[in-house]
Amino acid sequence: MKGQRIAWMLFILLFVLAFSLIDIKALPSGVGGINVLSSSRYGINGGSNMTALAGNVTELYVSANGITQTWQGYFGNVSGKIVLGDANNNTFYDWNAANPVGEIYATRSSSTPTWSSIKCANVTNVNAEDAALGTNQSVAADSVNNTFLNTTTFNSFYVGSIYIDSTSGCYATKMYNASQQKSSSDFAEVLLSDNTNLVYTAIIDHGATGFDSRTHDFEMLVGENGHNGDIAVTPYYFYLELG
Repeated sequence: MKGQRIAWMLFILLFVLAFSLIDIKALPSGVGGINVLSSSRYGINGGSNMTALAGNVTELYVSANGITQTWQGYFGNVSGKIVLGDANNNTFYDWNAANPVGEIYATRSSSTPTWSSIKCANVTNVNAEDAALGTNQSVAADSVNNTFLNTTTFNSFYVGSIYIDSTSGCYATKMYNASQQKSSSDFAEVLLSDNTNLVYTAIIDHGATGFDSRTHDFEMLVGENGHNGDIAVTPYYFYLELG
């Protein structure tokens, strides 16, 4: 009997140990620090002159670029560690992420997203974001609906243990590369929702060549309402998930 009890105790111990080793994917972590290296905006050209002669009528074709009043762009590089530790942030062991992979998340909510409820944003979420940003897809080329399409492909990824599949009709877009064109494989961004808040999600592409011909780990858009002379700034809360 004593031998049987010992055998059962060993079996239970091994079962508990095996269960503790199951791979439970870590949740995104709040960003510990962000350093602003530079910030700029598109330059506006001065006026072009045209001669006028009394009695003439002249047909003109006029073109110019206008600065968006709906979006803020962020780009840059990522560093961090994969950590094994306890609930008091005591590190048992860590690994430097020399070639980071994962995602960067940004949301206007000061509360941490409910990661267990995260999923692709639906049309209701996208329409609500257009309303929040003061845009109308029928007249605004830079509306959310006209920027993020549910036909854009991207590399599938996990948010914690939740799988986000590019074939599930997620609203997504891709930022520009050095050719001033959407990249075929890099700088994808996906709209997610936790049923309450929209979460802008940029997929990390380490060392990819960006819009300015320099290498970056990410490029992303976040919504900002600058219509009708609105110059108020909006705080965004960033989270990082390294895989």
